[in-house]
Amino acid sequence: MQLTDITVLKTALDWLYQGKTFWLCTILKTYGSAPRPVGALFATDGHLRRGSISGGCLEDAFIEMLNNGDFNGSASVFSYGDHMQGEAIATELPCGGTIRLLVECLQPSDNVLAHLELWLQLAQSHTGYVRHVKLQSDDIHIELTSDQPSLSVVETSDLIEVYYEQVWKFIILGISQVGMSVAQLAIMAGYEVHVCDMRKQFESSWTYTAETGGVDVTWISPDILVDKLADNRTAVLALAHDPRIDDLGLMSAFESKAFYLGAMGSKKTSIAREERLKRVCDLSFSDLTRLHAPIGLNIGSKTPIEIAIAIMADVIRVKNNISLDVL
Repeated sequence: MQLTDITVLKTALDWLYQGKTFWLCTILKTYGSAPRPVGALFATDGHLRRGSISGGCLEDAFIEMLNNGDFNGSASVFSYGDHMQGEAIATELPCGGTIRLLVECLQPSDNVLAHLELWLQLAQSHTGYVRHVKLQSDDIHIELTSDQPSLSVVETSDLIEVYYEQVWKFIILGISQVGMSVAQLAIMAGYEVHVCDMRKQFESSWTYTAETGGVDVTWISPDILVDKLADNRTAVLALAHDPRIDDLGLMSAFESKAFYLGAMGSKKTSIAREERLKRVCDLSFSDLTRLHAPIGLNIGSKTPIEIAIAIMADVIRVKNNISLDVL
């Protein structure tokens, strides 16, 4: 779940505490160039709004429909776009896509309050869970799950199940300005972020702490943290620019199932690193192809934030199985 959607849940809880009724929209399916992912949230009390349905172009139309008396039932499914013939149609997105929504009218009650409190707790714990909503009734519940169906949304005539996956993780090896920018971008994008280092003398340079909305540094040998946390939903990023940190973490990362391994440095530095890793870890050429070095898409980045953007873009590309050939 993205940070923006967690903000929606927090606002929804605040509205419940204030005794407000509001409408919560969950994106169930998109067609074409719809700009928001499945599972994304939008909430409004008819005036205030949090999150978005389409990035801005349909929220006004939705609120206008609310003011005209639509969506008074507890839960229903609604579709934007002319590809959903035979259903209630409002308008097609300017980009030509369509969006299918679960629309819930949530009123203050002990049941709804407990439901959203648990939902926020699960979302912030970064684990996988499934949310069940019975259409045209007040039956809603949520639970942990280790199973993920082929679709993230399962619909029947009277029940909607929305599956939220365990979040993807970043392990950032070493304190650096680039690493701090990557951590900021990753947290905003909804990733779980871990940062480790052993060089306590650099502690004061890491200002993006948990207290400021970021992440605290774990003072531990990077190989230990990688061994503990890396799985097939993890990107391991060697950003220290120090072989004592980068190489040690990467040695363990090659033994993990991490979906992305990357290391910062020039082409000359990257070649030297590969030679060290090949010699010390007895890695094959095939093994070394897992390592993205120099890390990031080649977009001419110079500043720490530009390099961080290039790194984020490449990690997202690999996560989504997008070939460099199509860029």
